[in-house]
Amino acid sequence: MRCLLVITAAAALSTRPRGAARRRSTAKDGTLFSRGAYFAARAREDAVRAAKRVVLGDALSQLVPGGPRGVAPGGVVAVTGATSGVGKALAEELAQLGYGVVVCGRDEEKVKETVRSAARRAANPDLVSGATFDLESLASTRAGAAAVAAAARGPLEGLVLNAGCWPTTLRLTEDELEVALQTNHVAQHLLFRELARAGAPLARVVSLSSSAHASTRKDALDLDDAKEWTARAFDPLENYSQTKLMNALFARELKNRHPSVDCVAAHPGVVDTGLFRDFDGLSFLERPPDPFGVLPDVDETLEALLKGASGAVQVAMDSPLGSLAPFKKPRDAARDVAAGLLSPSVESGAYYSDGEPTEACAAVTAEAARALWDWTEATVDEALAYADEEAAA
Repeated sequence: MRCLLVITAAAALSTRPRGAARRRSTAKDGTLFSRGAYFAARAREDAVRAAKRVVLGDALSQLVPGGPRGVAPGGVVAVTGATSGVGKALAEELAQLGYGVVVCGRDEEKVKETVRSAARRAANPDLVSGATFDLESLASTRAGAAAVAAAARGPLEGLVLNAGCWPTTLRLTEDELEVALQTNHVAQHLLFRELARAGAPLARVVSLSSSAHASTRKDALDLDDAKEWTARAFDPLENYSQTKLMNALFARELKNRHPSVDCVAAHPGVVDTGLFRDFDGLSFLERPPDPFGVLPDVDETLEALLKGASGAVQVAMDSPLGSLAPFKKPRDAARDVAAGLLSPSVESGAYYSDGEPTEACAAVTAEAARALWDWTEATVDEALAYADEEAAA
């Protein structure tokens, strides 16, 4: 987590690698100016909501006791990435609220441990179960959908697509897809598809997005080289931002493809979890990526200043004051996600932050959502066909 302030500084002082073509930014570009305005508006909203939470509590606590819910009390919710961080906290919170939970993860022992942990808090321990599958394998994910349906101790009415990763280097899965693209979006799209095809009575789906969805280089979905990053240098910030944009677009298009299912994209906040584990020890400012795509090449003098800034940030984070950084605890973030899942009425397809509807960035368009859905379906079908051929050989 200590790297987060460094990453933020890198975004503010980002540069292009040497030799890359320079590009000037203008308001017409829709990059620097529109992005700055978007984040400024969100910062104002965050401040207002923080004050409101002090008086009224979080969005989940504001729901009317005994009132209607997006997932009926006693219904079952499947949560991906549920063995740590926000996912584990959410599984425990939902179990405590009286819901059935299917804990989804790729490590069988961690799944069992989380099932035990959630069951200890559960109003009805018998409703807590687990399903083990690996999102880095589409074949495993397809089988995982059947495992989720079999594990559910009641009607599967809710699905939280929480699992995610933020790799700092290019790595491909067995399906020859970039790992964050597959884990954060493609495999979870497949999981929903297979559950829907199997007739799961889903009422509400929550796709975990992020404010990073507004940080893509061109403020737009980019599918040209998303699978393998073969045509350009790998950029961890751009890659992660693209996948979070995909999460928001998935929610927007799901309402059109499956009108009976309400779906929202939820930003849980900046949370102290293992999401940033790949950044430990990484000196990002030695050659930072350029998520804004607006600044000129860096010279040696500025490069030295950036390295000095990196050191100063690390010293600050190592100090006692570093513990005051505004990171949410997993349980607080989980309660905000639960609000999007359980609120009696939501704006289907919308983007939520702190459990409340929030304006998404300009890149979340109907056209982009349709294009992404069709692209993902084709990508999944192609990869599964190849995997099936390999298995039959």
